[in-house]
Amino acid sequence: MLSPNTWGHSRGGRIAAAVTSGVATRVLSASATLLTLPLAVRYLGAERFGVWATIISTVVFLNLLDIGIGSTLTNHVAHAYAVGDREYAARYTTNALALTIAVASLAGGALLLAWPYVDWVRMFNVSHSVATTDVSVTVAAAMALVLIGLPASLCGRILAGYQEVHFSNLAVAAGTLANFAGLVAGVALKMPMPVLFIMSSGGVTLANLVAFAGLLFWRRPWLRPRRSQVKWRTTRELLGSGTGFFLIQVAGAVVFSSDNVVVSHYLGAAQVTPYTVTWRLVGLSALLQGLVFPALWPAYSEAYTKGDYGWMRSAFRSSLRATFALNLGFALLLLAVGKPLIRWWAGQAAVPSMALLAAMAIWAVISGCMTVESCLLAAVNRTRAQGVLSLIAAAVNLGLSILLVQRIGAVGVISGTIFSYLLVLVVPQSLLVKSVLREDSSAGTSPSSQLPAASALRV
Repeated sequence: MLSPNTWGHSRGGRIAAAVTSGVATRVLSASATLLTLPLAVRYLGAERFGVWATIISTVVFLNLLDIGIGSTLTNHVAHAYAVGDREYAARYTTNALALTIAVASLAGGALLLAWPYVDWVRMFNVSHSVATTDVSVTVAAAMALVLIGLPASLCGRILAGYQEVHFSNLAVAAGTLANFAGLVAGVALKMPMPVLFIMSSGGVTLANLVAFAGLLFWRRPWLRPRRSQVKWRTTRELLGSGTGFFLIQVAGAVVFSSDNVVVSHYLGAAQVTPYTVTWRLVGLSALLQGLVFPALWPAYSEAYTKGDYGWMRSAFRSSLRATFALNLGFALLLLAVGKPLIRWWAGQAAVPSMALLAAMAIWAVISGCMTVESCLLAAVNRTRAQGVLSLIAAAVNLGLSILLVQRIGAVGVISGTIFSYLLVLVVPQSLLVKSVLREDSSAGTSPSSQLPAASALRV
């Protein structure tokens, strides 16, 4: 077996490479969002853009078909990287890919049969000024892109496990440029909404497919799938260890993707526009996390396998302090200049109320700190309790959002999210993190004991 030290630079060096490439990618992505979002709002109009945003939020639920496979694959690849076992990584990659393709294919067939019988216009509460065909065909296009993207997204998971997030960032950057060019071309050519959706959203999926082919046939050919590697035992282990991740994904889909549906259903599609625009602006507060955490996750996993708990504690505390400080600063800035900035950026139709802006700012701080903790728990496979709590919080969130939106409008939706997390998830998750950080190399449990031993999986 090869020593991990012969495969790359130091752990800190790999994180630095990921952050450096991530900075460029995030700047590119943020710039594209700043340019394309107001373009899309003005081209489609408030109601049609609201439908567009609601469709995106709805089909995101299809990502649940990943059933936690991608996340647990990252941990398995990171484990293989730490112990230098290529065969272990290849086996889990093959089975994860086969399982994901099978699930996506079955789901695609079921959706193809059901799609013509769903009244999408009524579901999204769209007026007759928006063509029924535009709505239903855009839904079909969005579903197809998500299902194709499921197996393609495993490329980024594998690269993360090898702590090569910079290559994944390159694919994201290429896809972002393709999406930007597609939207600009689609608007210039006055394309209908379904075609514009594909042109402005399909670039990332295409880039991931190309990157995956390059990974399997050039950079790490030993990962290339082989029929002999498909084993029920390995598939069962992927499904078992992915349970916690799946529960978290379900909760995340409810929390982050149901808001637009709730707003559209109770307040009308036009009200989705200020909510979505504000949400995306607030999402910029997660810039640090988006840069660091994809690299920090597999680094945590590798350190945990090797029993390097001191490094884990130091990295966690540093990331928590930095995230809190930056998100708090961003929230205060958002309160000060958010409304005029949004008016200038996306137009009057996208300007939120001050109450909605304030609630979004509070959520940015809470969410940032929770994500720091989730990154650590995910890396060490402590996700089942977190997943159950997240699911409970999501159910409470949905109930509160539906109750409050009818009384105080759109601000009630984000308020439901805040209250549900504070009531259900914040304290227990923090206690789980403390239990992990108290472990030491003599008493702690490493992923090598939670994941199947590499030697036990040899054919």
